[in-house]
Amino acid sequence: MGWLSMAKDKKMIRFFLSWMRDRAPFLLGYVGFFLILLMISQVFNLERELTRYVLLLLFIIALLTSLVDLLGQWRLVERILHDEIVVSSNVAQVTLQERLAQVSQRVRELEYQVRQDREDLEDYYTMWAYQMKTPIAAGQLLVADLEAGRHKQALTQEVFKIEQYTGLVLNYLRLQSFHEDLLLEKAELGGLVHQVVKKFSIFFIQQQISLELGNLNKILVTDKKWFSLLLEQFLSNAVKYTRNGKISIYLDGEDLVIADTGIGIAKSDLERVFDRGFSGYNGRLTQQSSGLGLYLSRKIADQLGIPLILTSEVGVGTEIRLRLKQEQLSLD
Repeated sequence: MGWLSMAKDKKMIRFFLSWMRDRAPFLLGYVGFFLILLMISQVFNLERELTRYVLLLLFIIALLTSLVDLLGQWRLVERILHDEIVVSSNVAQVTLQERLAQVSQRVRELEYQVRQDREDLEDYYTMWAYQMKTPIAAGQLLVADLEAGRHKQALTQEVFKIEQYTGLVLNYLRLQSFHEDLLLEKAELGGLVHQVVKKFSIFFIQQQISLELGNLNKILVTDKKWFSLLLEQFLSNAVKYTRNGKISIYLDGEDLVIADTGIGIAKSDLERVFDRGFSGYNGRLTQQSSGLGLYLSRKIADQLGIPLILTSEVGVGTEIRLRLKQEQLSLD
């Protein structure tokens, strides 16, 4: 709580300095008046004891008046900061309060409008994503009826990508209400990894990527759907930028490692790969990056409480570590 105390102290200092600047003419007037009285007593040789008594009395009155004004202004500022209605006879304060009320009302109206626009946009894209499921399913059935061959494999890949990108939009929207959709339960890591890998099997075959699965024997408490989506994003990236190479998935202590021997990520891009909309050099090179995948991954990982560590070298590959160490949890 120390930083709260420091912030309050700084606020009080700023208020006091502001009050001093605002009341400077009056304070200087008090000092000038005292000096004039002192000079008059010296010039006319007035009784010193009486002069000191009068000056002390005036000083006490000035000090008490200033303290009362200072405390009054502080209470006024506190009430305004807490959005309390303040009635004042000061014309400047009344004008300022009216202006602040108008600005506050305008801000609330704009916030409401932005919230409505965002909800409308979310509703539109949610509807769009669900409507896309029908033609995607139809496309999958049509592709399944084709004779086996190079063209069928290529079409299967493209339909799969359309499904993935549509799901990416839908999951991006769902992320806004993450905690309402959260279901924590015990899950077997190996089973989740195998399910995700199976979805990408056609890419491993067509792009001649070898898969190496190490030890995945671990029970964790997580949301299976969101954790699987997290794995999908990283595996999708590994497959997208790896050809005739290898993807390895294994446990290293408490870390789940997903490593590939793909084209890697430029050093200049590493600090921004998790930024929304950032596609980097690889995205511009392959024209396959939406700039949402890794951003969504970071968001999901943060919500699940899983730290991420990404390392990469151009021409060598990329490694992502998911820190799965958890405190002992009990589920009802």
